[in-house]
Amino acid sequence: MKDEKYNINLNNQILHDIRSVVELVNSIICYAYYRNASDIHIDPTSLGIVIRFRIDGVLVYEDTLKNESHEELIARIKVMSGLRTDIHFVPQDGRFRFSEGVCECDIRVSIIPTHYGENAVLRILKNENDSTSLLKLGFSEHDMGRINSSLTHHQGMILVTGPTGSGKTSTLYTLISSLSSQKNSIITLEDPIEYAIPGVRQIQIHSKHGITFANGLRSIVRQDPDIIMVGEIRDIETAQISTNISLTGHLLLSTLHTNSALGAIPRLIDMKVDPYLIASTLSLVIAQRLVRKICIECKGIGCADCGTIGYKGRTVIAETLVIDDELRQYIMSHISINDLDKYAKSKGMITMYEDGMEKVEKGITSREEILRVVHN
Repeated sequence: MKDEKYNINLNNQILHDIRSVVELVNSIICYAYYRNASDIHIDPTSLGIVIRFRIDGVLVYEDTLKNESHEELIARIKVMSGLRTDIHFVPQDGRFRFSEGVCECDIRVSIIPTHYGENAVLRILKNENDSTSLLKLGFSEHDMGRINSSLTHHQGMILVTGPTGSGKTSTLYTLISSLSSQKNSIITLEDPIEYAIPGVRQIQIHSKHGITFANGLRSIVRQDPDIIMVGEIRDIETAQISTNISLTGHLLLSTLHTNSALGAIPRLIDMKVDPYLIASTLSLVIAQRLVRKICIECKGIGCADCGTIGYKGRTVIAETLVIDDELRQYIMSHISINDLDKYAKSKGMITMYEDGMEKVEKGITSREEILRVVHN
C-alpha cells in the first residue's frame, strides 16, 4: 500500500488511541482495505467495541475500542452513508463511496440495534470486477468449457448455487460481463447492485416502492431484453416467472441457495415449478464454494504477508451440471437424486470435492481447507 498513513502494522498506530472520529473511521476502512477484508464488523459489547475483519471468509479480531466512542463512531458512519442519525432502534441500510489516498471503494452499510447498542457491518466493494474472468476466479478448464458452451444458447436458464458467501454474485457478474456487447440487450434485477457493468441496464430492487424480483421481471420483459440476470430466486413467484421467461426466447441467469448442483432440481420443485418446465428451461447449474489459497510467500507456514495465517486470497471450487436431453427425461420421470447423480458423473461432472482435491495436488490450497468448506 503506497499510502502508509492508515497501515496500523507499519506505523504501530492502534485504533483505540485515535481521538478524531473522522480519522478513526477512515483508519478502520483503509486498514481493512489494505488487509483485503470483505467486511468490517463493529460489535458493541459490555467490555468495549470489538472491531473484526472478515478476511478470506474468516473473521479476524483487530482491536477493542472504548464504549465511550460508540455513539460518535456509529453517527459518523450514518452521516457518510446518508442514514438517519436520530433513529437508534430500527435497522438501517445505506451505501457510500470512500476515497482516501489509494484506498478507493464503495461501502455497503448495515446497522442494526442490539442489546449493547447499534451494531454495524460494512461490506467493502472493490471496483475490480470488470477485469475478472472465470480463470481468475479459479474455475478449472473442464468447468470453463462447460460454462462457455452453455452461454452460447439463446434461451434457457443458468443457475449459480451455493450458500451465502460462496462467491455466487462474482460468478454471475463475470458471466454477464462476458456476454455484454452491442449485439445483446442485457437487463439485471439486483438487491443490491454491487458493481456497475458497462453496457448493462441494472435495476435496483425497491420492495417499498413495489419493485420486487417478481414485479420487476414482468416489467423488464417489455424492455426487449436478450439476456436477463436475476440476483436471486428467493420465492415461488420469482421461480415460476423466471422459468416461464426462459422458455420464451430469453437467456436467464440467477442464483439459488442449494448445497449442490443437483440440489437445484428438487429446490425448484419445492418452489412449485413443474418438472416439465425445469426440464425444458434449465441448461446449466454451477455449484460453488470459496476456499482459502495457501500463501505463496510462506507456503502455509505463516508470515507478515499473510498476517501469520498461512493463507492469502481465495479461489473457487465448483461442480457443473449440464442438462442434456437424457437428463431432461430423467427429471420429468421423477427419478431419485442418487440416480441423477450417477448419470451426471457418467457424463463428466466433477464434484466440488474432486475439484478441490485437484487444487490440493497443485499446491493451491490444503486438504484441511477443502474439508472445512465442503463438509462444514
